[in-house]
Amino acid sequence: MRIISVLIFVFITLAGCQQPDTKDVQNIYENNYIKVVIDEIEEVENGFFLTVTLESITEGGINKNDYAVAFPSQIILANGHEFYKINEEQKTEFVNDEKVMIREFYLSESENQKLAGFLSFSLYVKPTFNKKLVTFEIDGNRNNVMSDGIILTNIDVKDNYLRLNLNDVHPTKGIGVTIELEGERIYPVVSRTEQNLNTMKGEFEFAQPLPETILLMISRANLSETIWELPVTIEF
Repeated sequence: MRIISVLIFVFITLAGCQQPDTKDVQNIYENNYIKVVIDEIEEVENGFFLTVTLESITEGGINKNDYAVAFPSQIILANGHEFYKINEEQKTEFVNDEKVMIREFYLSESENQKLAGFLSFSLYVKPTFNKKLVTFEIDGNRNNVMSDGIILTNIDVKDNYLRLNLNDVHPTKGIGVTIELEGERIYPVVSRTEQNLNTMKGEFEFAQPLPETILLMISRANLSETIWELPVTIEF
């Protein structure tokens, strides 16, 4: 029995020695669409794995193709030591409807190089939403919805009026709002809007009372490239 106990102790000790050094980081960037978390660095011999998660913060959920993430080609420590991205090691995992995890590997050309001090770099996230016409099924139970980069809030359908706030990754100038009733596309007779670059507050009056559930169609006049820069600083 004593021999078995010693063997178990030795096995646990050896397994512990082989585990990589993992550091929880929890650098967080958040906007109207997603929360990006730099949440783990796993240090291995002469390099490290950097883990990033993208989490949806709207009812629309997230798809691994919704955003393109660009990691820096190299990361330089404060002491001048460099680590280079190994593209073949990147792994993207669709965790669930709300989260995507991306894992990237960096390697040092110097032997026995350890992470020390702090490192700074930027991640770049590009939303890939590009539909010219985006549709929503609107009813009284949905008041914060997203589809293809358009977020609708404060939705109010009453009598002949539709009121809403809209946020888009693309410019809202020239955006059009229509509804579909019984297979026919209906345009508002009066539109009142207040717009900024990517936001719009609108009130739309139609010629007839609207049902509780409507099919809303948003048409985009402009599609532009949007890239979010996420500056990151990590201390060790």
